[in-house]
Amino acid sequence: MKPPIVDPSGMREIVEGVWVIPDSDHTPLVPNIGIIRGSRATLVIDTGFGSSNARTVLQQARTLADGRPIFLTHTHCHPEHGFGANVVMDEVTTVYNAVQWDELQEKGAALLRMFRERMPAVAPMLDGVEFVRPQIRYAGLLELDLGGRVVEFREVGGAHSRGDQAVVVRGSRAVLFTGDLVEEGYFGILGDNESHVLPWIDRLVQLEHLNPDVVVPGHGRMGGHELIPGYRAYFELARRRVDELRAAGDLSEAQIAAQVGAELIDLHPQWENRQWAHRAVLDLTWPARS
Repeated sequence: MKPPIVDPSGMREIVEGVWVIPDSDHTPLVPNIGIIRGSRATLVIDTGFGSSNARTVLQQARTLADGRPIFLTHTHCHPEHGFGANVVMDEVTTVYNAVQWDELQEKGAALLRMFRERMPAVAPMLDGVEFVRPQIRYAGLLELDLGGRVVEFREVGGAHSRGDQAVVVRGSRAVLFTGDLVEEGYFGILGDNESHVLPWIDRLVQLEHLNPDVVVPGHGRMGGHELIPGYRAYFELARRRVDELRAAGDLSEAQIAAQVGAELIDLHPQWENRQWAHRAVLDLTWPARS
């Protein structure tokens, strides 16, 4: 496994005042990271896996901020997006939605233990991880004016995670940071019993209505508005095919899951996380769907 190191050498300004350190080569556990600069403050979106990556990201933010205050948020509570950020918390003001913080408190220790046990090669990167209470918590929607650049924090949980958060940067061109609600080149991960396909479809519709010009997915290459309906299409195909095969009455639920999962992989043969194609279909079969 390639080490999940955030590489700042690829950082670029995608629109005025909005920089991204990209997941340019689909490296596992490396998210797209955003840095948004206004005239009064700077915002960091996600810090990567472990404390070393958090320090790297903060250094880039410091350079852009030029002494101005720095805010930090994470798109959701999964380890590759922010475990280890506690090492920079004394230099930033953190912003979470309340559900995200509750989920992190409830699941953080178990996620930390799981990643250490299942990924021993990268486990040392998680040494010293602590979960620090955010200074700012909100419900629903929070707007933050960084100085000539307004950022919207939107609570859109209940799909990939209970506390999913989307971040919209308003300006001459709207930029949407989706977290793992949208991926490029990956099947969506339904990590636990609070991750479900039908709410995920609904959340993607909500994101489409935000009309972004640029979409920064949680992982993979950036694109335009079309990334969102393109990603939604594979979930909707799974739903449609499960319904069709169930209505035909010729296959068991297990056979439906196997067939539709294979169809999704055949349709997207280059996508990674292939095991999650089958998991998405299982979420649509009975009794899971009920």
